[in-house]
Amino acid sequence: MTEGSILLAVYGAFIVGLISPGPDLLLVVALSLKQGKRAAILASLGIAIGVGLWVLAAAAGLGGLIEAAPDVWQGARLLAGGVLIYLGARAISASIRGQRPREQSEPAELEGSPLILGAVTNLANPKAAVVLIGLTAVLSDAVPGRSELTLAVLGMPLLTAAWFTSVSTILSHDRIRVGLASRQRLLDMIVGIALAGVGAILIQAT
Repeated sequence: MTEGSILLAVYGAFIVGLISPGPDLLLVVALSLKQGKRAAILASLGIAIGVGLWVLAAAAGLGGLIEAAPDVWQGARLLAGGVLIYLGARAISASIRGQRPREQSEPAELEGSPLILGAVTNLANPKAAVVLIGLTAVLSDAVPGRSELTLAVLGMPLLTAAWFTSVSTILSHDRIRVGLASRQRLLDMIVGIALAGVGAILIQAT
């Protein structure tokens, strides 16, 4: 295979994985519907940062990063899962009581958290790590120089940011959110279950 065909194959596989349902997508959908466009876009950028860190680490020859520091990675995964389960529990509780979570009435307290939450969710996802490191390894065999390899893998975080920002923009549209406003308690419950589910996935993942 030529360098161009390998690059197309790698990016094709990456795009399929990118748009497939997973912790990153669930997080963006939940934040889009619950906290609005700004929070969801910040989370999208955080996810892109996570992707960028993985592929740049792999391109730099750190494919054994997980094996070298398993305790740090496990700790980050457990922390991300715990935070998501906590937020999910708050949303479920608000749905049962018929009240909005405190996070919505005091957005300033969570101003920086969607970006961090997005990055940690991606970095703590073992499946994302394995796929990204594997795809980068394939590219490293096809791309001649280190600088060319870096440019090749940087397209992955850029595509990630574009995809999740688009999802955030669509789901945060006023007509969609207004249409869901009359079903606030149901939305709270769905989002709460989704966030808690993502947290459970991260904690149980091996």
